Amino acid sequence: MSHRPDEFLAELAKACRILEMEGHGDFTLGHAAFRDPQGHGFWMKRNAYGLGEIRGPEDFVLVDMNGVKMSGEGGRHSEWPIHSEIFRLRPDIHVTFHTHPLHACIMSGANVDVEAFTLDADYFVAIPRHTADVALIKTRDEGEAMAQALGPHKAMFLANHGVVFCGNSVAEAACIGVFLEHACRAHVMGAAANLQPVFPTAATRSIRHQQIMSPIHVDQTWAYLNRKLDHLCAANPLSNGVVYR
Repeated sequence: MSHRPDEFLAELAKACRILEMEGHGDFTLGHAAFRDPQGHGFWMKRNAYGLGEIRGPEDFVLVDMNGVKMSGEGGRHSEWPIHSEIFRLRPDIHVTFHTHPLHACIMSGANVDVEAFTLDADYFVAIPRHTADVALIKTRDEGEAMAQALGPHKAMFLANHGVVFCGNSVAEAACIGVFLEHACRAHVMGAAANLQPVFPTAATRSIRHQQIMSPIHVDQTWAYLNRKLDHLCAANPLSNGVVYR
């Protein structure tokens, strides 16, 4: 049996609480996964608990690539193929999330691109949208179709459902999720005010993307989000580290 990678899962647990803090929480829905370093599948947030309640490695279960739980306390989410099929198709990806942030969920159900009202949209060259006849992605075929729609990107909309985002590290994947919701919130607010964005050219947006989506910026943002969470928990010691929106 695979040894549980506690150091990585502790960071992933904190990322779950950070995402709740940043608007990704939706009751007990939403999940995170980390590719098992020993090749036994992936470690997935256990079900029946919200993102803000995930405290440490004990809140993850080991799931093989066919969806069979191999170790850990608690159950696995039914949408495990979201994670397994991205890991199959994308060897560069080691961390995956699926969440339901409000503004991004609204955008997932609209047939429009995220408009560049702010720099947040320029974190992404493009955001694909996956449409399916099912409400939940519960089979390998459904997961493979979704992973194919993701393609080379690190974030996507699940139409009328939510978002998927991923990365090589916990920090990268979590920051992409935060940036995505910020971009969608700016779009929804701008559209509600009937504003017309002034779009830079595609070439200009590519330059802007290269300027802002750097490893240094991700590292600094991740450090800031960790400090923000620590301050929130210190200000409310009775929370015992649990975060709710």
